[in-house]
Amino acid sequence: MSILRDTKFVFRLFLKNSGSSLLGVTVLGLGLGMSITIFALVNGILWSSPKVTDGENLVRLRWANEQQQLRFDDRFTHAEYSLISQYVKSLRLFTAYSEQKIALYYPGSGASTQRYQLVRVKENFFEHVATKPLLGRVLNDSDFSEGSGGVRSVILSYGVWQEQFSGLRDALGKRVFLSGMEYVVVGVMPPKFRFPSNKQLWVSLRDGGSQSARFLNLFGVLNKDWSRDKSEAELEILAKRLEEKYPDSNRGRSKIIVEPYNLSFVDGNLRTVLQLLSVASLLVFIVACANVSNLVMVRVSRRQHELVVRKTLGASRYQIIIQVILEGFLFSVGGLVVGLVLNLIGARFVWSMFQQSFATAPDWWNMTLDWKVYLFAVIVMLAAIATSSLMPAIRALTRQSNNVLQENAKNLSGLFVGKIAKGFVAVQIMCLTVLMVMSLLMALLLHYLTDWDLPFNPNQILTARIQLNTPAGFTTNESIDRFYDDVTRELQALPGVKSVGFSFHDGGILQSPRQFIIEGEINKLESETNYAGANIISNGFFKVFDMQPILGRLFLETDVDTSQKVAVVNQHFVDAYFKNKNPLGKRLRVYRPASVREVLYHDKRQTDWMVIVGVVPNIQRKLLPGEQSADLAEIYIPVKQRRARNLPLLLRVDGDIKDWIKPTRQIIHNQAPLLAPNGKFQTVQNFFDGTNSTLNAMAKVVTLFGVAALIITVVGLYGLVSFTTLLQRREFGIRSALGGDSNRIIELVFKRAAWLLSFGLFAGIAVATAISNELTQSLGVMNLPVNMPSHLIGIGIVIAVSLIAIAIPALQAARVSPNEALRAD
Repeated sequence: MSILRDTKFVFRLFLKNSGSSLLGVTVLGLGLGMSITIFALVNGILWSSPKVTDGENLVRLRWANEQQQLRFDDRFTHAEYSLISQYVKSLRLFTAYSEQKIALYYPGSGASTQRYQLVRVKENFFEHVATKPLLGRVLNDSDFSEGSGGVRSVILSYGVWQEQFSGLRDALGKRVFLSGMEYVVVGVMPPKFRFPSNKQLWVSLRDGGSQSARFLNLFGVLNKDWSRDKSEAELEILAKRLEEKYPDSNRGRSKIIVEPYNLSFVDGNLRTVLQLLSVASLLVFIVACANVSNLVMVRVSRRQHELVVRKTLGASRYQIIIQVILEGFLFSVGGLVVGLVLNLIGARFVWSMFQQSFATAPDWWNMTLDWKVYLFAVIVMLAAIATSSLMPAIRALTRQSNNVLQENAKNLSGLFVGKIAKGFVAVQIMCLTVLMVMSLLMALLLHYLTDWDLPFNPNQILTARIQLNTPAGFTTNESIDRFYDDVTRELQALPGVKSVGFSFHDGGILQSPRQFIIEGEINKLESETNYAGANIISNGFFKVFDMQPILGRLFLETDVDTSQKVAVVNQHFVDAYFKNKNPLGKRLRVYRPASVREVLYHDKRQTDWMVIVGVVPNIQRKLLPGEQSADLAEIYIPVKQRRARNLPLLLRVDGDIKDWIKPTRQIIHNQAPLLAPNGKFQTVQNFFDGTNSTLNAMAKVVTLFGVAALIITVVGLYGLVSFTTLLQRREFGIRSALGGDSNRIIELVFKRAAWLLSFGLFAGIAVATAISNELTQSLGVMNLPVNMPSHLIGIGIVIAVSLIAIAIPALQAARVSPNEALRAD
C-alpha cells in the first residue's frame, strides 16, 4: 500500500507543478521520439528480411575483392555456380539469379514500350519464395528446358500487370516482347512482391555463356548448426579448386564471403547515413535526458526541507528514493507517449525523404513499429528513468539534514543541484556543439557539391538514357547512325525545340574518366597517370550547350568512319596538358572511351589515333578547392567514329519542359517500337539533384536534430541559471542594499556559468572534429574547406544562444529589489 500511496502523492505533485511537468514531458518526448524514429529506420533496413523460406538464415555469396581491384566483379559464372551447388554442404535451397533492365512491348496495350527490372532465375528459385502468385503459376521445369520449344514464359509483377494489362485477368496467355524476344505471360505476383529486390519481371535462367561471364548472384539458406564463418571456410576450399581449374579467370579469387542477404543491399553511403543519423539521435536523447534530470533535481531541491523533515520523522531511505524515481517514471512514461506520437508523424517524413534519396531501396525495407521497435522504446524509457531520477535520488539521500536546514535558512549559494546538475548542462552543451557543427558541415558540403555555377540552364534541358540493344534492331553501325539522325531531325522539327544532342556522359557533364596517351610522349597507360573524361557525342551536343570553338573547329558531318579520326578538347584539358602550347594537330588515343558492351567492335579497347581539331569552353562544374584542371579535363569524340549504344538524349527547349516528354517518347517509339528509354525523362537539374540526394537527406535530418537539441539545451541552461539566481535572491538583495553594483551581479552570474560553457564547448569540439574527419573521409571530400568554417560558426551559435539563456536570468537578478529579496522566504 505504501507504493500506491507514494504514487498518488507524486502524481499530485506532478499535476501541481503542471508547467514544469509539461515542459519535461515534451522535452523528453522529443528526444525519445527522434530516437525511436531513427531506430525504426535502422531496424527496417539492417534487420529486416524478405518474405522467403526461413528468411532469418538467408545469406548471399560474393567474391572478396582481396586485392582491391578497381574493376572487380563479385558475381559468379555458371561453372562456379554448378561446382558450388554440387559440393557445398553448409547451404540448402541454394540458387542463383541474374538481373537487368529490359524493354517490354505489349502490342495490345496501345502504350509505348516501357523498361522494367527483370530477373532471370534458376530452377529452384521459387522454392525460396513464401509468396504464392496472385494469378497463374510460377515457373516450372518445362520453362527451363532447352528442348521445350515454343515461346518462353514470363511472370509479371502486380505493377506491370496494372500498367500493361489494366489489371485484367485475361493477361494470362498473352504474348509480350522483352527486348525483341517473344514471351507468354504465365503468372502475376501479389502487389508487394518484388524479390530479390524491386524486380518486376521473372523469367527462366538457362545455362550458357563463357566462363569469364560473371553475372550470377548466388544466395541460399544456411543449414542448422552451420555458422557463416564455417560456411566461408568450406567455400574457401572450393575457391582454391576453382582457381586451379580456371587459372586465368579465377587468379586471386581465394575467398567467398557469406553475408546476411539483406546487408548486401547496404552500401557504404547508406551505412554512413545510418551511422550519422544514429549518432545524431543519440545526442538529442542525451540532451533531453540531461535536461529532464536537471528538472527533476530542481524540483526535488524545492522539496529538500520537506524530505529532511520526513527523514527526521522516520521515513525510510527506500521511501525517499521511490518517490524521486516515481517522479522520473512519470516523466518517462509521458515522454514515451509523446515520443510514440511524434514517431507516427516523423516516420512519414523520414521515410518519404529516404525513399527520395534511395529510389532503388528493396521492397521489404520499412519503418513499421514491430516488436523490436517497441522493445527499444521500453529500453530507452528505462534509460530515461535512470538518468532522470537516480542522480537526484542519490543526491537527495546523501544531503546532511543540518546542512540543508542551514541552507534553507540562509538561502545562500550552496545549491542543492550542485556539480552533478551543472555537469549535465555541460554535457548538453557538448552534444549541442557536435550537432551544430555537423549540421553546418552538411550545409557547407551541399553548397560546395551542388553550387556548380554552370554556364547553361540545366532546367531547360530534358534528358533520358537511350540504350540501343541488338534485340531492338540495332545490329549495325548504320542502324545506330540512322536512329540518332532520324530522332534528332524529328525532334528538331517540334516547335520550341532549340537543339538536340546525344552524350555518353549523363547530363552531358558527369564524367567517366579514361586513360589516354598523347603521341610523342611516354606511354603512360602502364603508369596510369593521364586521365580525362572521354565523352562520345553527336554533332548537336555543342549546340545544346551553346559551345563555340575557342580554337579550331567543331565536328563536321564529314567526320565519319572513313575519314581522319578527330577529337575536340575543353579548356581544362589544354590547361592541364598543353599549357602555353597550341594543341591543334596533336594526336591522342583514349583507352576504353565507353564500356566494352556498349561498342559494336569489342576487340578495340583503344581508339585510333585522333587529331585534336578544336578547343571548346568548359561546361563542367567549377573546380572545387584542391582540384586541378586535369580533374575536369574532357575529350569529345564523334559518335560516327566511335559508336556507343548507350547515349543519353539531351533536348534543349523553351517553355515548360514537361510538355516535351510525351512527344519525345512517341518519336523514339516510332523509330524503334521495341526500344524503351533506360531511365525516366527528367531535367538535367533533377538528374544532378538525384546524384546528391544522399547528402541532402543527411543534411535535412541532422539539421532537424540540431534545431531540436538547440531548443532543448537553451531551455535547460535557462532553467538551471534561473533556478540558481532564484535561490540567490537574498544574497543579491543584500549586495544591492549594501551598494553593490548591478553589473557586478550580472558578472557573478556569468562567471559561475562560464565553466559550464567552456567545458561543454571543449568536449564538443573534440567529438565534432573526430566525427567530421571520419565523415569527410568516407565521402571522399577531405580537400574541401568545410571543417574549419563549420566549427567556427557552430561554436559561435552555441556561445550566442548560451549567452542569451544566461543573460535573461542575470538581468532579472540584477533588477531584484532589496526589500523584495529580504522579505523572500
